[in-house]
Amino acid sequence: MNSAKKIMNQQNSDSEKKSNTVAKAATSKTRLGKSSDRNVKAIVWSAICIVLVLVLCIGVGIQQFKPQVAFSVNGTKITMDDMMYPIYVKESTYLPYDEMYQAYMGTSVWESTYQGSDKNVPSGISNKIGIKQEVLDEEEAYEVLYQEAKKSNYKLSSDEKKKVEEYVTQAGKGLTWMQKLRLSMSKKNLTKRFEKTVLADRFKSDKQNELNKEVDKDSVIKKVSKKDYREYDIQYYAVPLSKTDSKGNTKKVSAAKKKSYETEIKNLAKKAASAKDFTKLIGSKDKTDITYNKAEFTEKDGWSYLSIANLKKVKAMKNGTISQVFLDEEAGYYVFVKMIDNNSTASYQKACDSAVTSAQTEKYDKWYEELKGTYKINVNASVWNDVTIGTMTTEIVTADDLQKMSKKSSSSKKSSSSKSSSSSSEKSSSSSESSSSSSSSSTTRRASAASLTHWDMTEKITSPTTSTATCSRRTAASRPFCAARSLWPERSRDRTRKAISS
Repeated sequence: MNSAKKIMNQQNSDSEKKSNTVAKAATSKTRLGKSSDRNVKAIVWSAICIVLVLVLCIGVGIQQFKPQVAFSVNGTKITMDDMMYPIYVKESTYLPYDEMYQAYMGTSVWESTYQGSDKNVPSGISNKIGIKQEVLDEEEAYEVLYQEAKKSNYKLSSDEKKKVEEYVTQAGKGLTWMQKLRLSMSKKNLTKRFEKTVLADRFKSDKQNELNKEVDKDSVIKKVSKKDYREYDIQYYAVPLSKTDSKGNTKKVSAAKKKSYETEIKNLAKKAASAKDFTKLIGSKDKTDITYNKAEFTEKDGWSYLSIANLKKVKAMKNGTISQVFLDEEAGYYVFVKMIDNNSTASYQKACDSAVTSAQTEKYDKWYEELKGTYKINVNASVWNDVTIGTMTTEIVTADDLQKMSKKSSSSKKSSSSKSSSSSSEKSSSSSESSSSSSSSSTTRRASAASLTHWDMTEKITSPTTSTATCSRRTAASRPFCAARSLWPERSRDRTRKAISS
């Protein structure tokens, strides 16, 4: 009996346990289902938030990296990516002179007075402001003329397409891929640019030739004074009566030194009277401060080595004669001269050519300004105002980089010259090849210059030196150098130029 009760109680207990276990399991399952729903919702909301953030970031990024519009011409947008290359050209033209400006003028080349030729730039403006306006004006002109060329059904010829390819290659020469990337100088961008500029240049040239016919050359030349531009060509020996130290300070020589100079130059003048070659009075081993040189001066401009009274005597000299020694302390020189040509027309001819060119340029400028007035040009001030010339590309391509590029260019030229020279010494067939190679090299040089410059700039940006002849031509690239150069006394100029070259 008791056993039976025990068995029944045990069965009941087991049944309760099973029931409780089932109930707990069911409860557990219910709780788990609610928790799982909450987790799924949280994950979904988190994913949505992440997606929204990503979309927002991507949108901001796209907006940030989207090329900003610098200006537009009749709705065609020119972005800052498009403007980087012309800015690079300008900055790289002036950058090699910056160190020299700071050393000799006490200011950076960017803060010095504007050296360009843009007529829209007021006088007294700094380079950084003037060059900025110059870049904008040039790029506007390119776009206007390009659009006019397209209207006139201008298309690139096969030769021009080859030029474009050459320009693209030359433009990126010496630059790393990172520099090209930062300058927006991809092959695509450069090709687009040079296709535009080449076509615009041809249209401009054709229009200029057309307008030149409207200029009365005879009438223009009549206004040039033949008397004013009468040229005197001379050879001379001179010694300055002042010295300039390494800091640029000028000091007059002592009385004893003057006496020594007087004796020395008078003896040299006596030697000149019987010498067969006036140019070789001073031997290579002679130690003297007296120097030989040539000069040309006009009636209008005169010559700084002599006072007005002494210069009058020189002008009266016959061809082939040698002057007395002029102890001209007023001008600051002891000098004697040989008259080579007292009535040269070279300066007069140059003045006539310059006057005609100026008249033709004025004709074109008037036509262009009228044309430009028919176009809607909008400058995006919020973007363009942030441009500061002297900072845009100078950290990407430094002065050291330009110097290295210049050295590589020079080495390449020497190598090419050597090959050409050796080739010319071989048989006639080889000579023919050399001629062809020379022609090709010349084309490449022209291409290089064209690819790196604008209409009024014909010198390569990587050339850090400028000759006296270049200064006289007053090209855009040479003006900074010439401006600084004019501050140096004559005897120190050559030394400085050599230092810069090295």
